[in-house]
Amino acid sequence: DTPLLYLPHISSLLHNNVKIYVKMECSNPGGTGKDRAARSMILCAEENGELPPPYTVSMNENKAGRTVTDNITTTLNTGNNNHSNIPDDIHAAIVTALENTKTHGILIEGTSGSTGISLASLACTRGHGIIVAMPDDQSNQKKEFLEKLGCGVVVVKNCSISNPGHYVNVARRIWEWLNVERRYDDYYWSTVVNPAGGDVLNRQNNSSPPKLIRAAFMNQFENLANVTSHYTSTGPEIYSQLDGKVDAFIMSAGTGGTLVGVGAYLKERWFESIQQKHHMQSQSPPRIILVDPPGSSLFNKIKFGVAYSSQQSEQKLRRHRYDTLAEGIGLDRITANFALGCETISWEKKAFAKRINEASNDHHYQKISRDSSSSIFQSKIIDDALSISDQQAVHMAHYLLRHEGLFVGSSSAMNIAGALIVASQMPEGSHIVTVVCDGGQRHTSRFWNRDFVVNEWGLKWPGDNVTDPLEHDIMHQLGQKV
Repeated sequence: DTPLLYLPHISSLLHNNVKIYVKMECSNPGGTGKDRAARSMILCAEENGELPPPYTVSMNENKAGRTVTDNITTTLNTGNNNHSNIPDDIHAAIVTALENTKTHGILIEGTSGSTGISLASLACTRGHGIIVAMPDDQSNQKKEFLEKLGCGVVVVKNCSISNPGHYVNVARRIWEWLNVERRYDDYYWSTVVNPAGGDVLNRQNNSSPPKLIRAAFMNQFENLANVTSHYTSTGPEIYSQLDGKVDAFIMSAGTGGTLVGVGAYLKERWFESIQQKHHMQSQSPPRIILVDPPGSSLFNKIKFGVAYSSQQSEQKLRRHRYDTLAEGIGLDRITANFALGCETISWEKKAFAKRINEASNDHHYQKISRDSSSSIFQSKIIDDALSISDQQAVHMAHYLLRHEGLFVGSSSAMNIAGALIVASQMPEGSHIVTVVCDGGQRHTSRFWNRDFVVNEWGLKWPGDNVTDPLEHDIMHQLGQKV
């Protein structure tokens, strides 16, 4: 469990006795809530056979704890092991992963950084190699941390998902080179596993190297092991820590896994109690609200059913598709995890677990027509959305540091800004929960860098204008009246 902290100073700004809590997901071993999804996706890949079993210290020092000629199947040398046309930076990242794996297993992911760090941390403990493709608009600390964890890192220009150069598409292509086209089987065998040669394969003519590499594309945006991890862990923890008294859950979305998974659990428990005629602490179901940064299309998807933002016009784009200083949140498309939050759910027992199972077994699950007449309790998981500006996030981050002693990153600042806005509109005595995703330590080159914030993004740095009496009035900065 990660701690759930009450924010006394932020809550005291309100006059409706509403309490704001933050789930400290930055307390996970990898320093981020992405640890949960990463663990779930790795375990799922191991169970499905996409990755080998984890390495253990009792294993032989040879790869995967066996002699390298065990269980080798040789075939005619018709596979393509040519990697000469693969870009140098990608080749170097692949080589790093192949040299570091103890299981023959390679994790591959396209990520803005935080999920990659969680995957890399867990890959170390399980003996797998890892390759991460990430956009060039993320903090240097993330890339450096990934490299220190033994990760092969590929940095690409940020662009639309429709572009083959998008970091997710690059990650998928690396997976195809390793797992489908088998371009590195010969390199891995002759350079890493068996560099001395003289084995049984050298005595067989026209044989290809063994297919030892087992690579798995984590695909966090579409992988429902992501949302499942929060439905089965984060949601129940929050519910238990507040004895079921959760009136609203507010946060931003990268993949949508946390928002949807937690929201589904909280609503499911509320509706189950109603159906069982238990006394409820709240007379209405918990509100699940998306916080969205500038340029993301998710706000309009929730508000108007259309996934589009005016910032996505090519002539208006600054550096990337989401046009925000915040890292790791906001999207220009609807992912499988987020899409579940936009569906109308009939709240019967374990309704969301059943829905995940349906979706996992049908690639066209969004088109499924369901008979929901069996339940009188129906709703979408995500109820509403609000947009937070980069400037508001900067003001909130500095306010939190001064008054709550919390040093948070950009997405966490947006989450708490959104929570404060929602809290000001909630009934007397409500309990509001949001998430501190990671600490500010990973954001010192961008979000916590005055020159970058002021000169690159044209924003105000809190404390610069000492003559403005409203500069430190966070309610004013958020456009709220107490």
